[in-house]
Amino acid sequence: MGLQSDSLIRRSGVQTEVLGVRLRQALEELGGVYLAYGVFLQWRSDVLTSGEIEALAGLNVEITGLSRGEVEGMLAAELGAAGAALAASLCEKPVWRTLNRTAFAGKVQDQEVVVEVAHPAATEDEIAAFRSGVAQLGSPQLSGLQSPVVLNEFVDWLRTSETLENERAYLDAISQYGGDTGAVYPLPIPMLSTSRVMVWATVDGTPVEALVQKGDPSVCGLIARAVLEQFCALGMVECDLRLDSMVITASGKLGFRRLARPAATPPGLSAAALEYVAAAIARDASLSSRTLLRLAISYESPLLEKELISHLSAVDPELKVHRWFPQSAETFEANWRAVSKLGVARHLFLDCLHRNLVAIGYWIGDTVRLGAPPKDLIADAQWPVVGRILQARVAGLMNVDDAAQWAASTGLLALGVMKEASRLAGEIRDNRLSMGFDITTAPERTESTRPVWLLPLGALVLGVLLVCLRWGSLAPPGMMIPVRMLTLAAVAGLFWIVLRIR
Repeated sequence: MGLQSDSLIRRSGVQTEVLGVRLRQALEELGGVYLAYGVFLQWRSDVLTSGEIEALAGLNVEITGLSRGEVEGMLAAELGAAGAALAASLCEKPVWRTLNRTAFAGKVQDQEVVVEVAHPAATEDEIAAFRSGVAQLGSPQLSGLQSPVVLNEFVDWLRTSETLENERAYLDAISQYGGDTGAVYPLPIPMLSTSRVMVWATVDGTPVEALVQKGDPSVCGLIARAVLEQFCALGMVECDLRLDSMVITASGKLGFRRLARPAATPPGLSAAALEYVAAAIARDASLSSRTLLRLAISYESPLLEKELISHLSAVDPELKVHRWFPQSAETFEANWRAVSKLGVARHLFLDCLHRNLVAIGYWIGDTVRLGAPPKDLIADAQWPVVGRILQARVAGLMNVDDAAQWAASTGLLALGVMKEASRLAGEIRDNRLSMGFDITTAPERTESTRPVWLLPLGALVLGVLLVCLRWGSLAPPGMMIPVRMLTLAAVAGLFWIVLRIR
């Protein structure tokens, strides 16, 4: 690959940028799967230094893609007369050609739309040849790029965008939120979308890339919010986050023109996701290591956790030459490098999350270099995301269907309260109330740990909660806020009462 002479280059300062430039040039020259590997490696600070990352950021991704005629033929074959009419409206030049997609602008009844098709997937022979070629890298400084863990993850990353079904499934799932997300996403038009063609209304706005190049830091904050919302609330991660795929809409929201490579977070890890982000931003190494390991491998391992803590203490933030870098991005980068030292296979979504946060750190640094004030916009994005999640959960309390589920859950709690009441009644009948002793004060005194009034109060609060959950959504508009406040108060009161019963 023309990199054998790099074996004498040390990974420090300007010299590591030279190595990154040579790597970039080699990947561009080889093209195909190698070029895709270059895109995969962008912002990968688990295997590259900052100098190599900045050199690889300038990777020239020139793709032939599909021609307008080929897309027209697919539309006619997939959609019949409607496809032929849509094909006649296509612009001459594509709106984008990425590694895996070609898209043309068109019109459907005077509505501007995007028509996207997938490129042919890489064959097993091409991937096998790529693995063999990477194994011949001559530079020991790039040995991390030959790691089986990294190469296997690259193949998984490559497969996430082979067909349109995966992309459409995520967009359809996001559409179920009815636009109640922090960012705007494309909405596929069902009657014009198939397994080979996907059509959606154009997401218009000011290109994010142009705003970053002008030194506007606010867009980086919006991107950080979107990334954290995807991870913590939507159960997904965009595995190829790119500036040219985003715009700022007329309403001031971040808009995704497309989702290139969405990947799911495993079910049941949303709480761990929130915990990890909060712990990393707060620089809580103990909690970070525990939640990071759970996200990485989906199970607890005291031995690996101890090893991870050791790596975390040994990894220092890398000094970025001539660049301001947010502290939270430094922490996520250090955590990423520490978990990569374990040498275990990790979930793709976790590495892509760190990749996105590190990328945002660099984009923030670009705006600071252009005169923006140094501000950790990733840390600032945490609480707005948490606030939106809490707002959605509270709003869900007023949904009749959700209320029915809550009623079933609280019904189990009611059974527990009734059981406790029965036991207390038996103790009163037999004159054997359990006693508690306070030895910190004199004289010694005894008291029942279960006040008699606590159970009737619990039954009353439980009744109020069930009524609010079941019929609160039917309240007049002017009473909605008081009803919600009463619901939250009832939940808090019920938890307090349960904790008092012991």
